[in-house]
Amino acid sequence: MAQTQHRTVAQDAAKGLMVIAVVFFHCYLMTFTNHADALTKFNILGALFPFLLSSFFFYAGYNYTPNERTFKENIIRRSKQLLIPLAVAFVVSTVLISSMELAFNHNDIQGAFQNIGNSILYSLMSEPLSWIVGFPKSGGIVFEIVLALGLLWFLYALFICSIFFYLLVKYTNKKLSTLISVVVGLLILAFVLGQFVGVYLPYTVQSYPVILAIMLTAAHLRKHHFLNKRARTKKDIILKGINVLIAEGIIVGTCLTCYFQFGATTTGSLPGGKFDYVLKGFDAFISFAFGILGTYFLHTICRLLRYVPFLGKSLQWVGNHSAMFYLFHPIFLDLTAITIFQKKIVWGVGQAFFYVAVVAILLTGTCLLIDFIIKKTRNKQIADEIRKNEAPEDLVLENEQPNEQ
Repeated sequence: MAQTQHRTVAQDAAKGLMVIAVVFFHCYLMTFTNHADALTKFNILGALFPFLLSSFFFYAGYNYTPNERTFKENIIRRSKQLLIPLAVAFVVSTVLISSMELAFNHNDIQGAFQNIGNSILYSLMSEPLSWIVGFPKSGGIVFEIVLALGLLWFLYALFICSIFFYLLVKYTNKKLSTLISVVVGLLILAFVLGQFVGVYLPYTVQSYPVILAIMLTAAHLRKHHFLNKRARTKKDIILKGINVLIAEGIIVGTCLTCYFQFGATTTGSLPGGKFDYVLKGFDAFISFAFGILGTYFLHTICRLLRYVPFLGKSLQWVGNHSAMFYLFHPIFLDLTAITIFQKKIVWGVGQAFFYVAVVAILLTGTCLLIDFIIKKTRNKQIADEIRKNEAPEDLVLENEQPNEQ
């Protein structure tokens, strides 16, 4: 679905902004002794940008273009895009963070091993299922490992939703009435799950209908150039500006209303795929609306940011490396927390900004190094191919001799 040739500079910049925000949120979590408290306290940034995760799913659907691939071919391709990175991230994160934890707790190696094992099983079971069965019975868990492995929900959720997406998108793209019927049905299913079963079910299944609804709607909106319509006249520019303000105004207004009236602190944000504990099933409808309105707002802003020297290019570069930033930032976050602060909260919430700065620098350096290695490898392959295809000099000279006959 995410084909490079159909992506835009604005989309890459938007993904850059979103992944930086995700990194900041996880750094913010590290400043709480009880990490769950971060979700129970209202944060104005959460009211301004609650659509970050929904927008990633929106782009996944928006980048779809009809092609001649079969359903099986699409799924195989999607498996390579999502399941292979999932497996790599699982192994790398587990090995590196576990090693840091063992080094940090070198005085109690046996206890550290138990906690690491608990954390891996806790993540494999998914947090909600672990709560249901009361796991672990003894020992503790390592938050950093759970965070790193918990992030992978995005990949398997997107893969599962992609299966249904490919089954349905050809039909929902043909007729608007079909799209509306399917989307309404999906949102009702999500509402029932969130309202009567649970806001945070094993493997975040309650969010799948919302994710699928967002992806299908985005694929349909692409036909009408929803994100990339050109403003050709002054009137078009003014109208687009008004639309952007209205979209963000609805988002902020909804978040503030839900907080002050009902005490909801994560309205429409789908943290870890869960619905807000106060809004329950109603959060499904809000998350869907935020995914569309929020992406329109963010994408339009990023179309302007690309003209800002350095900033636009920097965000685009981060967006191009968003997978690396998203999947592996917990490793550098844990490294920073252990080596510099010994896992202590010294500066309060302000410590989150320091975490972000260090993690961003380390991730940027890592990405630049990987890019350099890849470029060198490709250049060597090209040079080898050229040398392989070149004819020997004596053969060339022989072929150039005139035919005496």
